[in-house]
Amino acid sequence: MPDGQGGSLLLVGQSNYELSNVAAAVALPSVLAVPLDRRGRRSGPIRTAVPGDTASIGPLALADYAHDGKLGLFVGGRIYPGGYPLSPSSRLYRNEGGGRFVLDSASTAVLRHIGMVSAAIWTDLDQDGWPDLVLALEWGPLKAFRNDHGTLTRWDGLGFEPEYSRWLGLASADLDGDGRPDLVATSWGRNVRLKADSANPLLLYFGNFGTEPTLDLLLARYDQQMKAPVPMAPFARLRRAVPRIGERIRSFNAYGNATVNQVLGPGARTMLRFGATTFDHLVWLNRGDHFEPHPLPLEAQLAPAFAPVVPDFDGDGHEDLVLSQNFFPTDLGTPRYDAGRSLLLRGDGRGGFPAVPGQQSGLLVYGDQRGAAAADFDADGRADVVITQNGNATLLFRNQGAHPGLRVTLEGPPENPHAIGASLRVKYAAGWGPLREVQAGSGYWSVNGSTQVLPSTQPPVAITVRWPDGETREVAVPDRATAIVIRR
Repeated sequence: MPDGQGGSLLLVGQSNYELSNVAAAVALPSVLAVPLDRRGRRSGPIRTAVPGDTASIGPLALADYAHDGKLGLFVGGRIYPGGYPLSPSSRLYRNEGGGRFVLDSASTAVLRHIGMVSAAIWTDLDQDGWPDLVLALEWGPLKAFRNDHGTLTRWDGLGFEPEYSRWLGLASADLDGDGRPDLVATSWGRNVRLKADSANPLLLYFGNFGTEPTLDLLLARYDQQMKAPVPMAPFARLRRAVPRIGERIRSFNAYGNATVNQVLGPGARTMLRFGATTFDHLVWLNRGDHFEPHPLPLEAQLAPAFAPVVPDFDGDGHEDLVLSQNFFPTDLGTPRYDAGRSLLLRGDGRGGFPAVPGQQSGLLVYGDQRGAAAADFDADGRADVVITQNGNATLLFRNQGAHPGLRVTLEGPPENPHAIGASLRVKYAAGWGPLREVQAGSGYWSVNGSTQVLPSTQPPVAITVRWPDGETREVAVPDRATAIVIRR
């Protein structure tokens, strides 16, 4: 992010799962600010940007959510060390300039104990000029917060609530070309050991199951024949871990016919219960007053997917989708999830995404993939993609097959020179291209490039820009232009 003085600040979230007490956790800064010069080299001492908290840090996302010309910071709460799956709080900070952040108490109040945040994005869902916040949670639904002139409020009733999952990644883009931002949410897919659907949800019970002062976890699934949740843990293992259960349930036969309430006894009523009704990767189409879920095709469901990346990779005027995939560090009884090699899905302009074989797309990444982002790094008018791997090399894929587009660079004020939070849309003689938003925080803990590559299969006539403060401007595109800079 900019430091307001021509340089920039690298914001780094940090956590320590081995701290032994609350005081030590709070004493460790959650976010550090590293000053960088114009060449990206460290230019001064590292300082605390955000103080410590009891939960580990998840995603960071920036936006001028208060329309004050500065980028506020969302800090996602991820996991309480030793307290999984309890729901930590997230925080929102106003920017006082120069990388100094002050807690926004009013908006942070609605983020209290919101859940384990896997991904966060700022996107203007209702197109009122104020960026809204959307969160992907582990063991929960997507959650949205409307930006009411600089103050966040819970935004229920959008259709997210029925679909509980262990969400991983999140992206917003105009997937059907109607000028409204849609969403892509990634999860674990269908090729996993544990299954879940609305009729047979997966449940996670959390609490003190025995006499020892410890907190335990129990996975369960809803059994249609017994009309109740039943435990999934092997009886021998569960009986060793919690001897009291062995006193209550005397045989394997009794355990095979027991519900969770019978296994846990009266204490089952006091347990916290989390659930998942799907592990599908979903596209959520924005219908104005609600979002409509659609699963991605089977090829996408074969592996967990972390970062969804959504530029127009082939330059045909329809937004496409790239997924980073796989998860290797599974538990001892589960083979690693390695059926993906990253995946390109070509958008049809109506919200559909047929898969492109790796031999055709060139995306062949066999490792344990995590973050991913898109940018036109070589300035040739084509969106390139970078994919990171856990414990392996970061890979950059140069786009050589797309129809070159129009490079559009927005220049904002010193505190927001990349115009984070602006939106733009290209106008043709025969209609409009998809809406684009300039974001800082997307996919899975990643940031796409701020320069937008807009499709030019038709000659662009003009570009409509809505700046982060809500002001709208239309700029004519010169004939045969390949790049344009629009200043605030």
